[in-house]
Amino acid sequence: MAQFEGAFTTDRLVLRPFRDSDAQKSFDLLNDIRVQPTIIDGYIAPLKPKFIEDFKARVNKMVFFAVLETKDTSEWVGLTSLRSENPKNRDGFFGIVLRPEHWEKGIGTEVTKWMTDYAFQCLAMHRVSLEVFELNERAIDLYKRVGFVEEGRKREGNWVNGRWTDVISMGMLEEEWRAQRS
Repeated sequence: MAQFEGAFTTDRLVLRPFRDSDAQKSFDLLNDIRVQPTIIDGYIAPLKPKFIEDFKARVNKMVFFAVLETKDTSEWVGLTSLRSENPKNRDGFFGIVLRPEHWEKGIGTEVTKWMTDYAFQCLAMHRVSLEVFELNERAIDLYKRVGFVEEGRKREGNWVNGRWTDVISMGMLEEEWRAQRS
């Protein structure tokens, strides 16, 4: 996990390090029945308490992991991350999850833009990748607006809400990011 003393900011948010006190809020967020179908490819079911310890271990393996809070009220909004399973290829795998109360307010766009800027400018990534479920149309639209390109589909790769849906792979290359910024 990227260690940083203070915090980073966007127009409306603070991106700060994960603390032990965030574990329960993270558990509650990832256990939310409205959130699970958008991020979990496993069974949609209540998470076990052991999940908290496993989650903390995963956080510590991330290249970058931050808790999202509002600047004005310090309200806990969600989480964002960048992991790199093969650093040689400089491919950062992006993730974001927000509390449903913060959906459709532009926060996802703000965080995604900041994270891609950070990945390319500060972490020297060559590409940023992500996977999104076909039913998460809001997220797909957001990623396309920010500059991600659909690279492939795992057809019927996810069973959710009583039907098979596709898992979409998207990516943004450094040169695409640079062209978009100029």
